[in-house]
Amino acid sequence: MSRARSVLLPLLVLSTSLCVTWTVWDHERQATRNELRTQFEYSVGDAVSRVEQRMATYELMLRGVQSLFATSGAIDRAKFRKYVNALNLDVNFNGVHAVGVVEWVPAARKDAHVAQMREEGVSGYAIQPPGIREDYAPIIQREPYVGVMRSSPGFDAWDNPVRRLALEKSRDSGMATLSGKVSLSADLDSDSGPGFIMYLPVYAPGGTQDDVEQRREHIAGWVYASFRMHDVIASLYGEQPNGLGFAIYDGVEPSEAVLLYRTSNLVNRHTAPLISTHEYLVVNGHDWTLSISAFDGFRSHLGRNAEASIAFAGTGLSLLLTLLTWLMMTGRGRAMRLASKMTQELRESEEKFRAIADCTVNLEIWWGQDGKPRWINPSVEHYTGYTVEECMAMPDFARTLIHPDDIPRVAPEFQKGLQGYRGDDLEFRCVRKDGSHVWLSVSWVPISNARGGFIGFRTSGRDITERKQVEAELRIAAVAFDSQEAMMVTDVESTILRVNSAFTACTGYAAEEVVGRTPRLLKSDLHDAGFYKEMWRTIRRVGGWQGEIWGRRKNGEVYPKWLTISAVTGEGGAVTHYVGTHHDITQRKKSEEKIRELAFYDTLTRLPNRALLLERLRQSMAISHRHKVCGALMFIDLDHFKTLNDTLGHDKGDMLLRQVAWRLSSSVNASDTVARVGGDEFIVVLGNLSFDKAAATAQTEAVGERILAVLGSAYQLNGVQFRSTASIGVTVFDGEQTSTDELFKQADLAMYKSKERGRNAMCFFDPAMQTVVLKRAELEVGLRNAIEENRFVLHYQAQVVDGDHIIGAEALVRWVHPVRGLIPPGEFIPLAEETGLILEIGQTVLACACSQLAEWATRPPMAHLSIAVNVSARQFREPDFVERVLEVIRRTGARADRLKLELTESVLVENVEDIIEKMRSLRGHGVTFSLDDFGIGYSSLSYLKRLPLDQLKIDRSFVRDILDDPNDADIARTIVALARSFDLGVIAEGVENEAQRDFLSTAGCHAYQGFLFCKPLPVEAFERFASHFGTANQAKDRATGPAEGSDERSVDSGTVN
Repeated sequence: MSRARSVLLPLLVLSTSLCVTWTVWDHERQATRNELRTQFEYSVGDAVSRVEQRMATYELMLRGVQSLFATSGAIDRAKFRKYVNALNLDVNFNGVHAVGVVEWVPAARKDAHVAQMREEGVSGYAIQPPGIREDYAPIIQREPYVGVMRSSPGFDAWDNPVRRLALEKSRDSGMATLSGKVSLSADLDSDSGPGFIMYLPVYAPGGTQDDVEQRREHIAGWVYASFRMHDVIASLYGEQPNGLGFAIYDGVEPSEAVLLYRTSNLVNRHTAPLISTHEYLVVNGHDWTLSISAFDGFRSHLGRNAEASIAFAGTGLSLLLTLLTWLMMTGRGRAMRLASKMTQELRESEEKFRAIADCTVNLEIWWGQDGKPRWINPSVEHYTGYTVEECMAMPDFARTLIHPDDIPRVAPEFQKGLQGYRGDDLEFRCVRKDGSHVWLSVSWVPISNARGGFIGFRTSGRDITERKQVEAELRIAAVAFDSQEAMMVTDVESTILRVNSAFTACTGYAAEEVVGRTPRLLKSDLHDAGFYKEMWRTIRRVGGWQGEIWGRRKNGEVYPKWLTISAVTGEGGAVTHYVGTHHDITQRKKSEEKIRELAFYDTLTRLPNRALLLERLRQSMAISHRHKVCGALMFIDLDHFKTLNDTLGHDKGDMLLRQVAWRLSSSVNASDTVARVGGDEFIVVLGNLSFDKAAATAQTEAVGERILAVLGSAYQLNGVQFRSTASIGVTVFDGEQTSTDELFKQADLAMYKSKERGRNAMCFFDPAMQTVVLKRAELEVGLRNAIEENRFVLHYQAQVVDGDHIIGAEALVRWVHPVRGLIPPGEFIPLAEETGLILEIGQTVLACACSQLAEWATRPPMAHLSIAVNVSARQFREPDFVERVLEVIRRTGARADRLKLELTESVLVENVEDIIEKMRSLRGHGVTFSLDDFGIGYSSLSYLKRLPLDQLKIDRSFVRDILDDPNDADIARTIVALARSFDLGVIAEGVENEAQRDFLSTAGCHAYQGFLFCKPLPVEAFERFASHFGTANQAKDRATGPAEGSDERSVDSGTVN
């Protein structure tokens, strides 16, 4: 029977183990299948999402190209190439084969279209394939134009049925549309693979596209992007998706004829896929079928793939358990004999242990010679939280309970116990089951058997945690008392019992000087008795007090400190002592004051800055509102302060600002505020003025006059005497609620009005100023719109020699306003100069004038005319001014020697050398220069000598009164004489009657411009005038003969140059 059990039981264990193994293996197999399907469905969704998102990205890129043509209204080949290159297709739009333009060409326009393309530089251009069709849609440009992309344009997409279907759907819907499977026209090698094209229509600007008929009527062409499906998939997944097979078909019926792409692992594959599916995509109105299959490589990505491991491990464990069972069954007899012997020895030991354990409550442990516990008394649970059974089951009882930081100190003593030595009072920390610590004091003695042989040692431990905590608190208290903080201990009667060294360092009093006295010797006398009464009332109520207080050192110095007083209570809650902590906060107070000074005061002048000014202004406005009194805000700006910095240096400028700050502060009441808000800008806030606004205005005016007088007197700047003036803008406020920003705006407007009146003046705010500013803002907005919409035209005023020959014209810009009509330049050019818009306007005028020159050059009656174009100082200072002018001349085909640039004398204020260099460069290409408005600005003989000028222009202000004002007459003669002496031509503008012309002719000026001949005219009217003027004067010449001084050669060499 026993022999049968030793065989049957192992077989039962084997069969049971194998059944468990099969159950686990089958569960893992099902879980792996489910996870495979879940991951596959995620991969399918991810593939669909990637394709849809990528196609949406391509559509956005193509819409950017569409916008390029929609905004310009024309197809500019260079601009298109530059835009496509900027897209950086290889980096930002992987998968795009090319981007191009298709133009809609009805049959009637075919010949004109071919001629136009050839004129634009596309040599040999022709529509392919040849033949006569109703309409054409040739590709006129494809970018990038490199490598295989260099196929000639002209391919007629309309002739291809697949492309034509996509073009028609895109045209009729106005949306991006995909073509079916096509072979790209640019692919020169047969292995390039199938592709498809995305089309987006471009309609003629200005037309509506509300329905299909309107879209067909206004179609101008298409922009397109071509793709190889292989490149698109490669940009999404790389060359080969890991473990997945992709196939994409055009349409909803998969077949080889409509195959767009297929991964290599689907070709000639003999193994069936693990799982596969078809997804139908609708992309830009076109159907695709996406077929995805998963193969063995896909399974390797799954986290669950342990069927084989489970099978092998389960089988092995089953065999091992069977073997162990058999060994246990056959070795049971030996085990029983060994157990009987060990049980007997254990009972003997237990009797000894229990005899000792019954006599003690300490933690008692008996250790064997191997360093493991043989017996632990029940007190271990009280000390450590572990039961005896848990302790005996620990693999390393000692290291589990002893704190890791104490093991290096305890381990050597433990070894002494194992060697038979005794020891006492070893203190260490024990880690309880809940993670808390308990301090033990342990003693140990050796244990011997009946024969006196060493068999182990016994430890006895007691809890000393409370004692250790008291010792730690005493150490902390000692360290705290001798810390960096000044501390004082008094009894309940406030008699000083003890002070630390920090107290002596802080107050200067040694311990023997203060012990036995009261803290009253530290009083600063800056706090009244009520302060101290409230302090002690708080101490008695809450047991302490803390706050800032002024103390006195031994040397009499008063200093700020942070005082903390804590009451110490004894048994029954009665106060026994007081502990005071003194923290010197002198440096903190200084830092706070410094921070406040930096936050609210100007570092240079020590005046309040903008932040503090706003606070005080709000206070003044609140007082004004509450008491119904007036106040005033004065905005002061120093005149020509930049000139001082540029000439004498910034150190002198800073010195001037400090003196101005002192003078301003001395000119107002102490209750008023003077602040610096900018480089040379100051604000004065006057408060508590009269109840009556008129009287308050008079008071403010008196203060302003006093400030102007004070600031206008001479300054001494380290030995340099300097005089400066100021412009003041003032706004008076009363009890009405007005924002601070509004007051600043009003004062600022008034200050600029003072500048306009010649500076060194004071101006009060008038609501009309705000109206002017609003009109100026409205004008600026309109001017910007005019630039965007190209609402500028040129009028031309003739320039005449001796009254009978038109030698040229001055181009004068006019703004065609949609409401106000033609606006003369005097109303908008100053604003354009100030805002910088003059750069765009000037470039437009120059281009238009050069285009007109090029057109006149083709018409013999007008070919000899030159055009004078005004150039602003701001234009001339642009670094690329010369290149821009030459580029306009090159682009328009104008003759450079027919272009005359008119400069004002303001150009010569800054960087004269740069101006001269630019003039010489342009003059080297034939461009001539005229100095406009000569005599009213910065005229200097040195400029006339150095500048490469060709002509001086007498300003109309001298010509107007030339017959009545001897000074104007002398100035005109002087300008003519200067021109002759410098070999320059001279022309007078503003000639309005025969008498003015005769005077100028007598003075030696024979070139004129003015209403005597013609006013500024549109180009058509000017051309008619020029034709009529020339004919009339030729008839007059034949009738009267040449007039005196009309020799054209002498005129050219002496006046016109």
